[in-house]
Amino acid sequence: MLKRILFLITVILAMGAFVNADETAQNAAPEALNIAVADDFAPVAQELGKEFAHLGGMPVKFTVGSSEELLQMIKKGQQFDVFMSANTDYPVDLEKSGLTEGSPEVYAIGSLALYAKGKELTHNGLDVLQPGGFTSLGVAEPKMSPYGVAAIETLKKLEIYEQVQNQIVYGDSAEDVLRMVEAGKVEASLVSYGDLGDEQKSKAWIVPGRMHNPIEQSLVALKGGNPAATQRWITFIESDTAKSILISSGYGITNVEKVEE
Repeated sequence: MLKRILFLITVILAMGAFVNADETAQNAAPEALNIAVADDFAPVAQELGKEFAHLGGMPVKFTVGSSEELLQMIKKGQQFDVFMSANTDYPVDLEKSGLTEGSPEVYAIGSLALYAKGKELTHNGLDVLQPGGFTSLGVAEPKMSPYGVAAIETLKKLEIYEQVQNQIVYGDSAEDVLRMVEAGKVEASLVSYGDLGDEQKSKAWIVPGRMHNPIEQSLVALKGGNPAATQRWITFIESDTAKSILISSGYGITNVEKVEE
């Protein structure tokens, strides 16, 4: 009889343990993937994050800033799982500093566009990018944005940089110079096509890729992060679903590939 009583007590305790464990699992908040993303790519990243979670991935928390700002945060010890930069240089920098798990990988190709609020530039953008074609031109700071680098390369390719450099107004990022033109602070801006809304895209001129070097954007997994979740994110970025979102947002796509230093 005593053995039977002890057996029943043991079963009851075990059942209680299972119930408590199940309740804990149900009440626990799902873990989030923590991603540092360049502000130029943030709107698309948010859309990708929602789809990733919807498909059974996990919630995604984005910290948004310029690639330069995020680089410095990571170097100072701020913890993220993934860094999605607007260029390839900064992820390579982190790899050389021993702060990454693996090598950077290209996830998208950015497109440069000329945009002027309320103006139709789709077919005559090249006419505007001439001396006398504008009074002021917003350009992202080349030291902080690959779109700024591409913008200056374009102006030099057109052999007008020397004539118009005094009319250039620099912003911190491509998103910043888009805000500048919308606010009327500059007449036109060279921006990231992916940052434009549908109506803005319908009036913007996409700068031909031959006028500047490719705007390769890369991501890298960071040390101290969640490697399993990070790999799920990278696999998702390679998927047709993610590529469809990238294309519809104005980005060129590539199979996720290693960045060549």
